[in-house]
Amino acid sequence: DGITRTDDGLSLGILPLAEQEFAFTNVESQLRVAEDGELVGTVRNDGPVPARSVVVQYAGNSQSVIPAERSTAVGTLDSGESANFTLPISISGEAESGLRSLDMAVQYRNGEDELRAFEDLVVDAEIAPERDRFDVAVENRTIQSDGARTVDVTVTNNLNETASDVEARLFADDPLDTGDTDTGYVQSLDSGETTTMTFELTTTGSATPGSTYPISLDFRYDDADGDSQLTDTYRVPIDVIESEGGGLPLPVIIVALLVVGTGALVVYRRRQ
Repeated sequence: DGITRTDDGLSLGILPLAEQEFAFTNVESQLRVAEDGELVGTVRNDGPVPARSVVVQYAGNSQSVIPAERSTAVGTLDSGESANFTLPISISGEAESGLRSLDMAVQYRNGEDELRAFEDLVVDAEIAPERDRFDVAVENRTIQSDGARTVDVTVTNNLNETASDVEARLFADDPLDTGDTDTGYVQSLDSGETTTMTFELTTTGSATPGSTYPISLDFRYDDADGDSQLTDTYRVPIDVIESEGGGLPLPVIIVALLVVGTGALVVYRRRQ
């Protein structure tokens, strides 16, 4: 009869897909205080459908954790598929070492090319304590009183990167002094590589045999990003030994002269 009617007794059954989720496995921390490092691991697509353009991100806001790049791409992951990732991260010199929880996220595109993010991810990463950027060793740590010698310093690169334009500077305070050669240079030093630098060292007349005095070194170098860096000061003990030229040490001579002078004065007064 042309009258509009509505049949609202119909129903349709649907089966919703599970939530698109991701998980991290085999996470390893290569992070250390005051150094550039990496967080490496595996990301797995635990969702029911493929995820395209998958990107692993650091999602935290700690001022001591500085990602060199906020994200790293791993491509498309089918349901249940995994892929390895490496995320470069720097740890500031003010950070504390130990176990840290890092907020992470996975960004992806769904089947409709819509951008989505899964943010309920946290990884535990061990932050290693700060270490000397270079190892410094001096085999022969002795010098003769009122003498001079060359000092061979063995330098090892402890960094996880190549250090270039490495310049070392030697400092010494009285009674030690640097000679004409107080700087050392090497064009580049790979991670774990060792080189030897030679410096000149002298003593003044006030150096006492049997005493120990410090010398200091610091290093200026360019890191892998081309930024100039200056290390803390390294202190190395130097032992002063008696000169092989013979004769009594200066302090002994002074004491002997005082004794002789005092005795002569006493004899002179008695004769007066």
